Amino acid sequence: MYWFYVLLTALVPGFLATWLGVGGCFLRIPMIMYFFGTSIKEAYCVNQAVIALTTVPGVIIHYKHGYVHRRGLLIASAAACLGVSLGAYAVARYVPRLVLRAIFGMACALIGAYVLRGTLRGNRGARRVAGAEERPECGAKLFALMFLAGFATGLCGFGGGIYFVPVFMGLGYATHVAIGTSSAEMIFTGGLGSSILAYHGHMNPSLFLSIGVPTLVASYLGAKAAKRSPPRVLRLAYAVLVSAVGLYVAVSALAKLGFV
Repeated sequence: MYWFYVLLTALVPGFLATWLGVGGCFLRIPMIMYFFGTSIKEAYCVNQAVIALTTVPGVIIHYKHGYVHRRGLLIASAAACLGVSLGAYAVARYVPRLVLRAIFGMACALIGAYVLRGTLRGNRGARRVAGAEERPECGAKLFALMFLAGFATGLCGFGGGIYFVPVFMGLGYATHVAIGTSSAEMIFTGGLGSSILAYHGHMNPSLFLSIGVPTLVASYLGAKAAKRSPPRVLRLAYAVLVSAVGLYVAVSALAKLGFV
């Protein structure tokens, strides 16, 4: 069963990662914890390392299609990496594991609800399919929001797309550009967050390699699917999956803490 769980953990979140531009972390982290019996800090570390490795093929596809906004990527990555370094350090040194589970689950549920609400209300960004040649926000507002998103990313063990995509969309980036630029940004934030946790002893190298290599294939297929999928479908799938998994993780953690 070990290798079945490995393939399941690699292929499903890996496909969703570049299809939805969110790193697949909302599924991969719980799967790593429950299938392999790891701590949440170890799951965070493995997840972020997998994202940094496996997002690369999908980003190449997004870039070829013109869905990576280069200036936005540079500013967003610098800000997010600063935030990630602070968040990941707090996780490694100070935050208890059950509290991390509750934070992770609630963050997923809130982000999913936000995106679902915007999509059902017919948010303008949900229907736009434009290239990276547009000129959306690339200044102080992007830097500030991405710093906060980066801190939340480090605290929740994500690659970051779960926060980055809504930020980009809210600042005027077309849906496919938001997904492509977010995916590229996750290479930097995932690598940095994993490195900080690994430094503090939370890396499982064999599990990382077992999951990471087959995820490369799923990442490539996910990017191909994103090219063909309508933006509204992308957002609805993203919102429903994030909310459902987040609620499950949050409630189970709060129950163990005695709050439910």
